[in-house]
Amino acid sequence: MSNEGISREELTRKRTPSELLSWVKWKREQIASTEEGERALILHEGLAKQFEEEVYPLAIFGQRKFGNTDRILMQPIVGKGYDAVVTDLRSEPASRSYIEITQSHEGESEYLRWCVLEQRGIVPMHGPVTKTGTKKTGRKISTPFRAVSADEVATEELKKIADAAKRKAGKDYPVNTSLLIVFDDGLFFRLAGGDRYLDTFVKENILKLDLRFSTLYLIGWDNVVFREFGLAKRT
Repeated sequence: MSNEGISREELTRKRTPSELLSWVKWKREQIASTEEGERALILHEGLAKQFEEEVYPLAIFGQRKFGNTDRILMQPIVGKGYDAVVTDLRSEPASRSYIEITQSHEGESEYLRWCVLEQRGIVPMHGPVTKTGTKKTGRKISTPFRAVSADEVATEELKKIADAAKRKAGKDYPVNTSLLIVFDDGLFFRLAGGDRYLDTFVKENILKLDLRFSTLYLIGWDNVVFREFGLAKRT
């Protein structure tokens, strides 16, 4: 879409992990340089939705998983039963795998926070969200600031991670597909316990689900947390 400065052809181009990450950083700055583009990024409108929710996490994943190799090609996909294809040229013959990408989120409340952020330039990322009215009648959104503990933030985030996994449970995907869940690994989450805390929760609450993937990856938006769990169900 022209208002975002993104084309489908550009979005789905094959790139190495380093090329993809560099492009994503450059493209985000380019899009955000206009008021219209910044709004599209904040509200995840049009192709900016896929850019923010799938391509950006894919770039973080590629950098953490594969580093600077030029023997891996990553391609975001539109309109298929998965979100990306990874071509591995490090072996002969080359192999292909697939990635399904999803986010931990709080449903409508998360979108309402984005609306407040777009309107006011600031919004609390934790705490209650209430809405009255509609766009036609005059919508009012309340996001009061309140103190929260690291444990409270972490507990909420773990629940959202589990909900994201449950949304994918019981669904079939192509053989050799991995599930990538991206979540908020901000300071409060990390203060609550770190990787060991997260690993315990995953083993007790997520690995028992009917996840028909070869591997589960958890990555943080802050690019601090990166965890990998073999599922051995669809290899």
